[in-house]
Amino acid sequence: MDYNMMTDEDIILDLAKQVEKIRIEHQIRETEIEKSAGISRKTLYNFKQGATGISLKNFIRLLRAMGELERLQWMFPDAESYSPRQRRSADLPKRVREKQKRKSEFKWGDEP
Repeated sequence: MDYNMMTDEDIILDLAKQVEKIRIEHQIRETEIEKSAGISRKTLYNFKQGATGISLKNFIRLLRAMGELERLQWMFPDAESYSPRQRRSADLPKRVREKQKRKSEFKWGDEP
């Protein structure tokens, strides 16, 4: 599925479908998920319907309750393998700042 071509709401709905699929594969009842994740029935229902988003904290709780927390690690794998094209973390700037606007050149009062 190409998330670049989807709206935010469609992506949330797709994530909810994937979570539901995982829950069914593990044969876990919704009430068990709600209890072990510590989320309300309404929160889970709204997430599954795509009506509202879910907080990242609750999403983590859902994955943890299903024993699938390692899926988050797949999203951002450690890039410790060497690649000459990749920049080393030592080469990265410590912070990113907005570029300063240059002041206009100084003009004398009698110049047009």
